[in-house]
Amino acid sequence: MLLLSLSFITMTLFCLAMEKHRKLIIPLDIPLSVQACLRPLAWAMLIISFYLSIDLYGWSIGPVVFFGMLTGCLLPLILLLTFRPTIIPLLAVFQPVIFYISY
Repeated sequence: MLLLSLSFITMTLFCLAMEKHRKLIIPLDIPLSVQACLRPLAWAMLIISFYLSIDLYGWSIGPVVFFGMLTGCLLPLILLLTFRPTIIPLLAVFQPVIFYISY
């Protein structure tokens, strides 16, 4: 569940780093300093989630789990971008909390 949450947050950060998707998700103007930090932060989260998958599952199955988690979180994200884009930041913030409470 931790990897799924990190993957969803990472892909949300990548969506926020793109101007087209950011305007759908957050209709407000974001300062340029925050916009400049989104893409490096997304790459850092991607590396952290890859490292965690390798650490948890080892080199034999870790990369497969990592790409599976990315695929598993991208489908709901794509559907949400199409139908309900304003709910994405709420899910990115509260999904780890919900997973932690249910665990």
